[in-house]
Amino acid sequence: MDVKDLAIWLIAFAIIIHTFEEGWLPEYQKATSKLQVVQSTRFFILENFIIFVFVVGLAIVGWRWPILSGILPAIGLTHPFLDHVGLSWKNHKLRPGIWTGLFLMVPFSIWAYSLANTHHLFKLYELVISGAIGLLISIGLYWMVVQEMNRLSK
Repeated sequence: MDVKDLAIWLIAFAIIIHTFEEGWLPEYQKATSKLQVVQSTRFFILENFIIFVFVVGLAIVGWRWPILSGILPAIGLTHPFLDHVGLSWKNHKLRPGIWTGLFLMVPFSIWAYSLANTHHLFKLYELVISGAIGLLISIGLYWMVVQEMNRLSK
């Protein structure tokens, strides 16, 4: 495995770790029994299975199809800032997932883009399309969180 593929795999693992920090860890901390932990773990994995398959699939594709693999660093840059920094700032409270977003996803994504630039892996249209898809996914995730926050505040 060369360093370019390693960068994509690290982003995929960072997104999976981030998903656990963001979704499962708060539920685990709220659980009062082992049964609740087991149930929340099963539900969490089933609920996020599509995310796990998506990021691993894109990592497997690697840089053979930069228009697809470029979605991972785009999500790694946009999601932490939109969802976690933006909503933490707005609500004056740190959101779960902020640390893995800022300290894993963002640096690995910057590194991947740096490697892609150094090795001329992207054509301009591939960079624009994969970046736009990653941004749209991050906007969708942000919208879902805002909807859930609005529902809970009522």
